[in-house]
Amino acid sequence: MQKSSPAFYSVSAKKSLIGLLLFIWSFSGYAQEEFPQYDELAVEMNVPDIGIIEIPIAIKGEDAFIPVRELFAFLKIKNEKTESGISGFIIHPDSTYLINPAAAEITYKNQTHQLKESDFIESPTTLYLKSNYFGEIFGLHTNFSFRSLSVKLNTDLELPIIKEMRLEKMRENLDRVKGIVQPDTAIAREHPFFKTGMLDWGVITTQQSEIENDNRLTLGLGTIFLGGETNLLLNYSTRIPFDSRNQFYQWRYVDNDSKLFKQVTAGRIFTRATSSLFAPVSGVQVSNSPMHNRRSFGTYSLNDYTEPRWTVELYVNNILVDFTEADASGFYSFEVPLMYGNTAVSLRHYGPWGEERVEERMINIPYNFVPKNEVEYTLSAGIVEDEDNRRFSRFNLNYGLNNSMTIGGGVEYLSDVVSGEFMPFVNSSVRITSGVLFAGEYMYGVKGEGILSYRSPRNFQVDLNYVKYHEDQTAINYNYLEERKISLSAPIRTRSFSMFSRFSINQIIMPTTEFTTAQLLLSGAVMGISTNLTTYGIYNDRTKTPTIYSSISQTYRLPYRFLFSPQLQYDFSRDRMNNLILEVERPVFQGGFLNLAYENNLIRDSHIFEVGLRYTFDFAQTALTSRIGNRNSSYVQSARGSLLLDDNTGHVMTSNRTAVSKAALTIIPFLDYNNNGIKDPMEPGVPGLELKNTGRLTYNEDLTVLRITELQPYVDIMLEIDPTSLDNIAWRIPNPRIKVLTVPNQFKEIHVPVEVMGEVAGMVYLKSGNSLRGQGRIIINIFDESGDQAARVLSEGDGYFTFLGLSPGKYTAEIDASQLEKLGYTARPSEKAFEIEVSEYGDIVDDLEFVLSPEETPSSE
Repeated sequence: MQKSSPAFYSVSAKKSLIGLLLFIWSFSGYAQEEFPQYDELAVEMNVPDIGIIEIPIAIKGEDAFIPVRELFAFLKIKNEKTESGISGFIIHPDSTYLINPAAAEITYKNQTHQLKESDFIESPTTLYLKSNYFGEIFGLHTNFSFRSLSVKLNTDLELPIIKEMRLEKMRENLDRVKGIVQPDTAIAREHPFFKTGMLDWGVITTQQSEIENDNRLTLGLGTIFLGGETNLLLNYSTRIPFDSRNQFYQWRYVDNDSKLFKQVTAGRIFTRATSSLFAPVSGVQVSNSPMHNRRSFGTYSLNDYTEPRWTVELYVNNILVDFTEADASGFYSFEVPLMYGNTAVSLRHYGPWGEERVEERMINIPYNFVPKNEVEYTLSAGIVEDEDNRRFSRFNLNYGLNNSMTIGGGVEYLSDVVSGEFMPFVNSSVRITSGVLFAGEYMYGVKGEGILSYRSPRNFQVDLNYVKYHEDQTAINYNYLEERKISLSAPIRTRSFSMFSRFSINQIIMPTTEFTTAQLLLSGAVMGISTNLTTYGIYNDRTKTPTIYSSISQTYRLPYRFLFSPQLQYDFSRDRMNNLILEVERPVFQGGFLNLAYENNLIRDSHIFEVGLRYTFDFAQTALTSRIGNRNSSYVQSARGSLLLDDNTGHVMTSNRTAVSKAALTIIPFLDYNNNGIKDPMEPGVPGLELKNTGRLTYNEDLTVLRITELQPYVDIMLEIDPTSLDNIAWRIPNPRIKVLTVPNQFKEIHVPVEVMGEVAGMVYLKSGNSLRGQGRIIINIFDESGDQAARVLSEGDGYFTFLGLSPGKYTAEIDASQLEKLGYTARPSEKAFEIEVSEYGDIVDDLEFVLSPEETPSSE
């Protein structure tokens, strides 16, 4: 058996050479009388909305003939071969047709069209029809170009294949909306006993002229222990004694497939308590609420203040859903998606100079919806780490009456509450219309609360909130009797500016006084300048005049990449300016920023000059800041980063961002020589594999290992591998779409088998008398050692056939027996055995030849 050794052997070049030789041979003086007066060849057809396909045609003189059944089969037009010819219907069952070559006529929609013998060609396997008749009779206009050897199809009909593709696309879009994905394979979730994982570190040193120096160290460790996520965060300061209340430790086991316990948490727990807790709670929390987010049905507006130009990340159920940068005054705004189930919202704040607020601010969204006929519960119990070590527990249960209304209740317990340690409560959330939401809760002996929210289609929003406190309650640590709040917000857009506006009034009723605050906020871009204007009004019934002051902050982008940010606060009540801040910033080097600032606090008569430099390395974020003032001077140096251990390969990575609680993937593509889907020691890696959708992607030195970091945990993601990124045409990825559940604090290892495909090629000849010519449209079946069909190939017009996609092994090729019986031919040899050997670049067998002859005059091999 002859083998072709070069890995980059060009099948198309060989095919073209064979076709050229046969073309010359057919028109030479040696051609025999019985050869047909036409040529069969494969050309490209351009079909609108589908693309380019390959189709066989026949050339006779100056005319092109197109195979009827092949074209109709591709376009999904019903066609059947009968004794009278080819029959079926086009689009509608009433639009029947019959192509009868014996009678030389075509009947379509009860109209008969006569044909000449030169209008069609009958070969032993195919009926060809002159191309112009497809357009004149059926409305399928096929234009053949001799120059480009291509056919272009134009039609006004909605062909069945176009309709099928349109419906399939609609179903895919509908599946995306519903969150349904169809992967080729899925990686099962594992719960290892222990896995080393991620390490976060941070150092901040501060030297001050009037106050004691401070050195702070933060160390975060994320691992997998007992099958669950384990996080430890330590905070150390030379000025503050080491206290467990300032540390964070948590173990969490998540199994979304479990019906009873989907989440089990031990250590620091987030309680959603109504009682005033001024210290963290350590204990146990159990819930059957799934970790992943379920369909959003609305949004809840959340806005607040942080430091100017800090980055704020929004997490919903521990999943990052959005982030934003605060404006020049520190104002930020989010549209929190409301999910079915427990919506736990947290915020993380990151400063431009390496600052990071480790503590997470938990926002209790008042609306809590559960899908129809589902029950969700959360049970929390632990110790409040305050001076009295009070005992705390809370149990809440919610039931979805329908998808728009949820009712619930429970009980909260806190020791040493004089008004009652056990506090039962009931609650409800109702979606009245698509833009109106209501939530209410009553806790016995503590308070009753109601919230009504309306949002118009133009994003005008009104929020009403009323709270009535029991006058003898001691669970909440302040003496409010009532709280009344109204908030109006709306976007304002004109040609010159686009802004977010909010006006709110908050009134607090106490036993002896009333306290009212009002705020008008405008934040956005005015003529391209980031601007925040906020006016405050404060009134107490014990004072005669209210206090009113305004703050304005802006950011200007100046030439040469300078950023200028002035801030001003003016007190209208006292007719004076309170504070002035001027800051200039400019990027320097490749990853650095230099800033200069001046602050004048007129109330305290304080002047501060600041100069700072921050630089981002691949492994850390660093910052140097000097603040020189007439009252105090300080010098701050900071650095923070992370280490990531891939224990699958023993590789250690560095990053300038946090890594604890984040997920990562290790993707190892390999040549699967034996096609068992398992990486064996002798199977090498595959370099250069690329993905279509990734997080932060890195490669090892030889490009055979891909690592994706900074992924959100407990999320089903779809890895889409780009098969065109492989260097060899013989390499094939059987499962390019891989579904995997991300797991925190570890690199999840994913092996991607790349099959090495072999190629088989040869010729089919038709013997007529003493002459041979290539015969097209002949079916060649290829069987493996077990007798199963591995491939089915159709010879082209010149008799050439080829197939790329055979795994290493022994095969047998033979002409289709049923087709031979219909044609009345025999094949010599009847079958041909060959072997595809294991090769890094794919093996090629190209010496198969079959000779067909009529049964009544069998020929020797």
